[in-house]
Amino acid sequence: MASFQLRFCTLQAFAFCIIVLCSSSADAGTVGICYGRVADNLPAPADVVSLLKANNIGKVRLFDSDPAVLQAFSGSGIGLVTAVPNEDLQSIGSNPEAAAEWVQGNVVPFYPATRIEYIAVGNEVLLNNPQYAPFLVPAMQNIYGALQSAGLRSVIKVSSPHAASVLGNSFPPSQGTFDTEIVDIMRPLLDFLSQTGAPLMANVYPFFSYLDNPVDISLQYALFTSPAPSFTDTDGLAYSNLFDATVDALFSAMEALGHADIAVVVTETGWPWSGPNTDAENPDNARTYNSNLVAHVLSDVGTPRRPSVDMEVYLFGLFNEDLKPGQEFERDFGLFYPTGQKVYDFNFTPS
Repeated sequence: MASFQLRFCTLQAFAFCIIVLCSSSADAGTVGICYGRVADNLPAPADVVSLLKANNIGKVRLFDSDPAVLQAFSGSGIGLVTAVPNEDLQSIGSNPEAAAEWVQGNVVPFYPATRIEYIAVGNEVLLNNPQYAPFLVPAMQNIYGALQSAGLRSVIKVSSPHAASVLGNSFPPSQGTFDTEIVDIMRPLLDFLSQTGAPLMANVYPFFSYLDNPVDISLQYALFTSPAPSFTDTDGLAYSNLFDATVDALFSAMEALGHADIAVVVTETGWPWSGPNTDAENPDNARTYNSNLVAHVLSDVGTPRRPSVDMEVYLFGLFNEDLKPGQEFERDFGLFYPTGQKVYDFNFTPS
């Protein structure tokens, strides 16, 4: 397979099958869902919590820290990823008092009744939003310091989601490296994650890689349906799906910078069920990708480079979002219509 550069979608997204989240053991892989709200027809947050609980979805990624949403999750037992938006990075990264104010306003009033597990500082800042890049690591450090002052540093992790395009080289996975333009930021960022015990957050979309390069990336390889490994890496590890290859390339890139001690949490992944390219964007492919991913994560097989290591993955997204800009498929990653009806028939548990 020729070398390819992975691409990431900034949309809020598409998710899937997560019934096992609440019922699986603490040591098992977990699958959560992204709750994006770029729409004008979504149910009230309290109704969303009811929908999540009815489907036993136990982990949710938010894209902001809306007080009404955080309050709605109070007492639900659902673990949350909440977020510092990109536009706040400069003020928070430049001023520890701004970070303290953010934590006092967006975390302290809600925790622990609202089970905040992570704070995602920014989203896809490196390469995709470079104007914020100088403030990213300082903002993470200042948010962590504010959590420490509030007595919460041991219970809430601080990280930042990155597009898979931060990989300058992703093939073969054993030779994964970060883009040279961002290495000077990745070094202190990884040092921070290592020191605080937080994971690297990554948004991994085999769909976009396939869309960008269908010649070298087969649909089966993207959908977890390859009947046999597609290739064997130079280190002897065999790969039958692009998701594992991407995650392992991230592990290799971190190892190349001296960090084999950091976990990866996939904060977004998914497949659209509608779009102009009907060979790729259809309900069957969306169902296939999401159900196979869920089965893979919950099987606790890990990846070839990290076998038997529990994975944490958030599927993109809970609802279709009718106000999203861009191509048609960007509005059609959702598992549910705003009514709460499933977009297509699917199983919450692996078949």
